[in-house]
Amino acid sequence: MSDKKPDGSAVDEEVIGAVLTAMAENFHTQLLATPEAELHNRWHFQWEADARLDWNLYQFSGALESFKRDCRRWEEHHNGSCCVVERVRDKYLMPKISQFLADLKAHT
Repeated sequence: MSDKKPDGSAVDEEVIGAVLTAMAENFHTQLLATPEAELHNRWHFQWEADARLDWNLYQFSGALESFKRDCRRWEEHHNGSCCVVERVRDKYLMPKISQFLADLKAHT
């Protein structure tokens, strides 16, 4: 189905779907090609000193979930699915949680 925009051009759902699919595939390909030593670059949380504690916790939680998904997909691809939960937890997540606790302690 396509709809006409005010300028007369068509918006095609199939084209939009293809673009979104290509973007997702590109993201996945880039993730799997990332060297293990660079996975930390996918961590997107920084303590906001001027923000409330609940806001920092909310932001941390979202960042942790996103990072966990990326690390799990990377680990499953490179090292198999056996014990992946434990590997991701111990190798990638626990250091982030420890850092968050240190930041929390420093800011309270």
